[in-house]
Amino acid sequence: MNFARVCRSNEASSPLTFELSSGLIRVVHVPERVNAIVNRLNKTKVVREVDHEQEKVDRIKAESAKRKAAALEKARRFTLLGLFTTQREADKAARSYDNLFTNTGYDDDEDEDAEYKEKKTGTQLEEDFM
Repeated sequence: MNFARVCRSNEASSPLTFELSSGLIRVVHVPERVNAIVNRLNKTKVVREVDHEQEKVDRIKAESAKRKAAALEKARRFTLLGLFTTQREADKAARSYDNLFTNTGYDDDEDEDAEYKEKKTGTQLEEDFM
């Protein structure tokens, strides 16, 4: 684009205007209005009032319904295979701190003869360690 032909204007309506003598703008004069063409255009003209907020709400509802349907389908497939609950429970057990201070796997030498071993709490295990 040749910016040499673009001039700055001080008008409030537009920041850029083209010079009419530059030849970039072609002015066409219509001698009279042809009503047959205008009437045909007016018959086919469709005027629609757009409610943008309602269209946005409808679009969000449709997208959320699509996401929900996909999530339900995924959950249904996983439950059919039996993977979803077991994998979820395994992840939950791995993140849990419930088994942190259990004495499974810890055998005291002095309690080998005892039939019943009481569970020690975390503080008792720390005291035994020191």
